[in-house]
Amino acid sequence: MGKRKRLDVAGAPRLWRLRLAQAAAGLRADISFAAVDAGIVLVAYTAALVLRLTDGQGVSAGWWAGFRATILLIVIVHVVCNVIFGAYGHVWEFASVEEAMRLVMAVVASSVVLLGGLLAHQALGDHSSRILPLMVILLGSGLSLGGMGAVRFRSRLFSFHRRQVAEPSSVLVVGTDRAAADLARRGSDQRGRPLRVLGFVSTDGTPGLRRLAGLQVVGDIDDLPVIARALAVDEVIVAAAPGDVVVRRVVDLCMAIDVKLTLLGDMRQDAAAGSGLRDVRDLELSDLLPRPIVRTDLAAVGGVLSGKRVLVTGAGGTIGAEIVSQVLEFGAAEVIALDHDEGHLYEAMLCWSGRAVTPRPLLCDIRDANAIRGVFEAVRPHVVFHAAAHKHVPILEAHPAEAVKTNITGTLHLLEQARRVGVERFVLISTDKAVEPSSVMGASKRVAEMATQNAARRSGDCVFASVRFGNVLGSRGSVVPTFMGQIQAGGPVTVSDPDMLRYFMLNFEAVELVLQAAALAEGGEIFVLDMGEPVRIGDLARRMIRLAGLVPGTDIEVVVTGPRPGEKKVERLSRGPLRPSAHPQINLASAHAPGAVTLHDAVQLLEQLAHDGDEEAIRDVLMALAWHEWVAGEVIVLDDLVGETLRAPA
Repeated sequence: MGKRKRLDVAGAPRLWRLRLAQAAAGLRADISFAAVDAGIVLVAYTAALVLRLTDGQGVSAGWWAGFRATILLIVIVHVVCNVIFGAYGHVWEFASVEEAMRLVMAVVASSVVLLGGLLAHQALGDHSSRILPLMVILLGSGLSLGGMGAVRFRSRLFSFHRRQVAEPSSVLVVGTDRAAADLARRGSDQRGRPLRVLGFVSTDGTPGLRRLAGLQVVGDIDDLPVIARALAVDEVIVAAAPGDVVVRRVVDLCMAIDVKLTLLGDMRQDAAAGSGLRDVRDLELSDLLPRPIVRTDLAAVGGVLSGKRVLVTGAGGTIGAEIVSQVLEFGAAEVIALDHDEGHLYEAMLCWSGRAVTPRPLLCDIRDANAIRGVFEAVRPHVVFHAAAHKHVPILEAHPAEAVKTNITGTLHLLEQARRVGVERFVLISTDKAVEPSSVMGASKRVAEMATQNAARRSGDCVFASVRFGNVLGSRGSVVPTFMGQIQAGGPVTVSDPDMLRYFMLNFEAVELVLQAAALAEGGEIFVLDMGEPVRIGDLARRMIRLAGLVPGTDIEVVVTGPRPGEKKVERLSRGPLRPSAHPQINLASAHAPGAVTLHDAVQLLEQLAHDGDEEAIRDVLMALAWHEWVAGEVIVLDDLVGETLRAPA
């Protein structure tokens, strides 16, 4: 209520003053245009009189007298008809056929009025009372039309090779710093797109600031939707740093209004490009998060990684590559980047070139037990980060055997060799989809977590732990690159269910917390990263469209396609309550694993079913294992377990 009242009492007068100022500016421009038109009409009718009556001796004194008596009325009629037919108030250098027709109709109307007046004057008097020939009116109107049209369409008549420019956008700028003022003074972005700045919105309630760059500060950020509607703006430009809380606030406020939203770029980047001014930029992934970016103190990680040999599986993927990049900052003696995809591994190696320590690439499949044994014997790693996995939910629903072979059997190969060679720390990268899973992918990752917990119970000095988090913004094949591609193609953006809730993090946020968890681990934990509040997928799609400078439903359609196989509406980070750890952004999940015998029998059964291709039976066993509420070290008859009705609810 407080904000709304302030707008009604204080903000409304500002808006009215801005409207009056805009109206006055427009009126001044129209008066100037009308004065030019008056001069054109005067010259046109003078020329028409001379052309019509020149017979070698010039125009007679009588005709000049009639001309002087009527020319003021002629000018007034033309200007009044221009006003009536809307020949003023346009940006004429961007005018189209519609504006041209307005001018033609105004001149035709002027001609009709003047001819009618001249004929009426002649009908009421005798022949000697004629003051102007009729042809002067027709010829003068034609010349006036040509002159007024030439002035209005001069850019099209005389600039045949001029680059086409869109009509200037009416812009409201959020921010009152130097960058905002520079943008208003330029009147365009650095790509030449014209902008008409109507005013500024304060982001910090700056006291006493009323004008900036000659324009009004019309309100503060909480009043943005009301101001944007009142001024009928086309575009809102935000002068804020990438990931700034102001950007997220503006996106949320602009969700319900039909305006484009663009952002001013990073000053340092524009300076590096040779410009002292910030330009309108495209979206950053950090702008999509409805929360501040999580940064963490990584001092404790140095003791875990410095001088160590570190093996990262899945190093060509989004998370694996970021783990390698961050591990390189901690003085590791050697970093081994393992992946089974040579293309992804090659691309990642290009990103790591030039580092003080160059990672050693290893092309190897974790499903190959002998190959993994050879890697561990040759490398003898101190620390292992296991990020290799099949992760695409709908694909694994159709190929559950592949989920077993990679996510479970591959993990077991790594765990076995880690115990055998005496790895100091082993960290499994898991997912929130492992909690009460509705998909083969989620269930297979939960079994991988159980295997890691079981390895922790059986190990001596080796520390085994899992880290669980949600979706990574921008990861290969995830929803954000999909939406980006659809927006760039002009839409539509396809959403399976707009009310689906998902947790999101940036990849460097997630990896920083993974490294922290590795330092905190004592053995057997499932660490859960604090990812803030979940995000509705529909809101994410609309946020991305807004940040692309487009309007959802107007420029880009959002189409609901229905849930895909294996997807659930709401993801959770833990089945039970989370417990705090020594780090404020890292919690602990209360989840237990079966005894070694039960887990061994279950994995053997899954591997046999995968070999046989019995997809339905694989799903039954996976869901039974993942949904059962295990007591630590519990031993159970497998036939009884699989026979239970433990499927996730539809």
